[in-house]
Amino acid sequence: MKLLKDSLIYLIGELAAKALPFLLLPYLTRKFGAAGYGDLSYWQTLFSLLIIVLSLSQDGALTRYFYVYGKRNLPNVMLAGYGYTALVTLAALGVAAAAQSINLAAVTCAAAAQSVLGVQLAYRQCQKRALAYTLIQTASGVFTSLLTIALLEASHSASIAIRFAALLLGNAAVSLAAYALIPKNRHRLSLPRLFQAAQYIFAFGLPLVLHHASGFIKGQLDRIVIHQHYAPEQLGIYAAGLQLASILSILLLAANKAVVPHYYQAIKQGSLNAAQIRRLALASLVASPIPAAIAWLLPNALFTWLLGAQYAGSQYYASLFLLGFGLTLPYYLLVNHLFYHGKNKRIALISVLSTLVYLAALFTTARIGIQWIPLAMIAGNAAILPILWLNVRDEAA
Repeated sequence: MKLLKDSLIYLIGELAAKALPFLLLPYLTRKFGAAGYGDLSYWQTLFSLLIIVLSLSQDGALTRYFYVYGKRNLPNVMLAGYGYTALVTLAALGVAAAAQSINLAAVTCAAAAQSVLGVQLAYRQCQKRALAYTLIQTASGVFTSLLTIALLEASHSASIAIRFAALLLGNAAVSLAAYALIPKNRHRLSLPRLFQAAQYIFAFGLPLVLHHASGFIKGQLDRIVIHQHYAPEQLGIYAAGLQLASILSILLLAANKAVVPHYYQAIKQGSLNAAQIRRLALASLVASPIPAAIAWLLPNALFTWLLGAQYAGSQYYASLFLLGFGLTLPYYLLVNHLFYHGKNKRIALISVLSTLVYLAALFTTARIGIQWIPLAMIAGNAAILPILWLNVRDEAA
């Protein structure tokens, strides 16, 4: 019952947090136009890359620390991670200043704020405080969306930097408020504990850089390639279809966040084993193409009505990306087993192998035509599943 209740709260929160940004999609596609939206998508790709560097998987480190070592030292783990984020952000801003790029500076600061917010969310998630998690997430979605509209309407032209400034201001405000609400254990804060916490974060996060870099390549590199070889208008249509399909990714992520604490607890208590996980993954694999089939059967006029007349063809991309995102359900079921057992290096290696498949498919399809490029994501996401399957089997042995 507790699992169903938490899952429902997380799902409602995820939908509430993402509802305004999703409703913002028709506004942004029209405000920027197909070419401008293509450029915005390119900078969003760099935003995702910077989050990997600035966060160093602090949210995952905090969650695992709670379940393996307890909560006594969590404030030090949190502050040590924030110190790392601050130092790397300053270095990235130096690069932006040297390049005289206001867009890069805005994207860097927005990524830092997103990383800080992720830790605040993880702090609530690991303690199964689903309602607090949902309130923080919803507040972030509301503030960043409203700020985006307010700042864009106040400016004379649609600026990419303004969109990321809104993300920075909204997420920073919510993160500060969330941190202020954490019960303070000041007597446990000390330099030795901070140093120990920093070592833990690096030990946990560094092996996962390859894993997250692999995810970035499979989820973002296509837009960089398209930006270099195709017109911005084509990238805009492609990115709009991807954004629509990402609704499924949001739903699956919400479900995963709700399930992970109970998933870990079930493994710890012995009520969930590798054989059961493999059976669940197989069942979810069979169901994964259903959302793509539904999108393919919808009338194309629905997509142009939502996004604008410039975005004809977005249904095709949305359908293919839904197929790719559907494959993340069995992925979550399998990879969380390895995360629990701390097999981060193994996860990183598996991710690299699947990325090689993706890269081969990406550069092959990019030469044929932009309409074939979504197949690269499907190939990469499919390739990782049998490898994870075998490793979960090995873990059970």
